[in-house]
Amino acid sequence: MFSEDRRQAVRDAPPGGVERRRRSDRADLPAGVERRRQRAVDSLGLSAPVRQQRDDRFDRITRLAARVFDASWSSITVLDGDQAWFPSAQGFDIPLMPRQDTFCSRTTHNARLTVVPDASLDPDFAGLPAVVNDGIRFYAGVPLTDQLGNVVGVFCVYDHAPRTMPGTDLETLEDLAAWAQSELVGSSEMLRAGTVQKAMLPAAPIHRDDWHVDGICLPALAVGGDLFDFAVTNGVVHIGLGDVMGKGTGAALVGAGVRAAVRSTHPEVVGGADLGSTTYRVARTLQEDLNRGESFVTLFQCAIDVADGTLRYVDAGAGLCVVVRTDGSVERLQSSDRPIGILPEDTWTEHRDHLAPGDRMLIFSDGLLDLLADQVEWWHEVGRLVAAHEEPSGLLLAVRELATEQVSLDDVTAVAVYRRSEGDR
Repeated sequence: MFSEDRRQAVRDAPPGGVERRRRSDRADLPAGVERRRQRAVDSLGLSAPVRQQRDDRFDRITRLAARVFDASWSSITVLDGDQAWFPSAQGFDIPLMPRQDTFCSRTTHNARLTVVPDASLDPDFAGLPAVVNDGIRFYAGVPLTDQLGNVVGVFCVYDHAPRTMPGTDLETLEDLAAWAQSELVGSSEMLRAGTVQKAMLPAAPIHRDDWHVDGICLPALAVGGDLFDFAVTNGVVHIGLGDVMGKGTGAALVGAGVRAAVRSTHPEVVGGADLGSTTYRVARTLQEDLNRGESFVTLFQCAIDVADGTLRYVDAGAGLCVVVRTDGSVERLQSSDRPIGILPEDTWTEHRDHLAPGDRMLIFSDGLLDLLADQVEWWHEVGRLVAAHEEPSGLLLAVRELATEQVSLDDVTAVAVYRRSEGDR
């Protein structure tokens, strides 16, 4: 919500409104202020899109505003350079318009609540297209700001009849604006964070000789605490899949640290270093952050020699890896080691196995486990899912469809490893 000082200004405002401004455009803003404001718009991903799509989160607020105030129009307006666009609008459908032709340019200029009782009688606003062509008379707009106070949008209502807005109505308008600000700024930041998180995943699957490795990460929210990574160097495929306790931004921040710590061990892993030792190093790197955040991480790491199929792995509390053999049998790769962050003196043990031609392996997070019909002897169902798909891409598509159909409440992440059979060469 907005500050009490600002609310007091609303309550003390005269009936005609809070702020009456002269007509202005971006040139009226000091260069430094406009530069910071535009950078804030850009950084939040609020630049005018090529194709605009309405967002129900925003439309819900503007619809409510139009209904509460019995207003002809309502909108969320963003000024991007010399133009204005509308993430949400009720009562009109204009994708873009020149910035100087908007009421909201004035609200942005003064960064204050602005009320215009009758625009046709106000020389600062009487010439605006909305007044001349569309008959708009009343306007009230509240600036929407980022955490640093930069105006990145305006929440406003318009009416074809001249009117005033009592202090109680202005408070309601500011309450709705606070909601819009939270959605506009918060959701934009989360979407940007989600884009960054996706960019940190492997850029492409691995196709190496008879091996095919691919993965998928489906956060329950815009960002999540699951992570996976893989790379092949010197004939060794190094794979890591982790799950940070919790969901959302906090888990994602810890997950970024886990990913970085695991990646830092890649040269040693592909060089043959013991995975128990490298996992211990990862744990020591993360321990202080995990303690402060009262969190822990389950982590499965493995190294596969593409020449002979030798598999080395460490399972730090995950326990969610199955191998489907060529003969159709299903095996679990298990360990009794604890997750990272439980006890500072914990250690982890490297285990060995083998992936023969035609074998398939799926590593996944517990978000997928939650979607299965049998969560007790789940490996049979997972084994059937793996066996039913000849390529990792088909298997991962099936995982995505399952998460969509069942409405996953947790992050769902999976990495599939297929070794082509000799008969398929």
